[in-house]
Amino acid sequence: MIQMFSNWTYVEWLILIIDIVAVVIVVRFLRNKIKKKLDEVELRQNFQTRQRRELAKQDNRQSSEE
Repeated sequence: MIQMFSNWTYVEWLILIIDIVAVVIVVRFLRNKIKKKLDEVELRQNFQTRQRRELAKQDNRQSSEE
């Protein structure tokens, strides 16, 4: 395995470094995108839960008035 790296020139090392940087950028971008999407889903779920609670309260009030 060491022999494989010993005959690399600066071009191969440069390509390796660029590839590593590109992978890091892609991983960070995807991680941030997933975090934002999860936050969005959580907000939507909280809103829907709040709406269901308010609807249930209104239904209880209407049924108790009758």
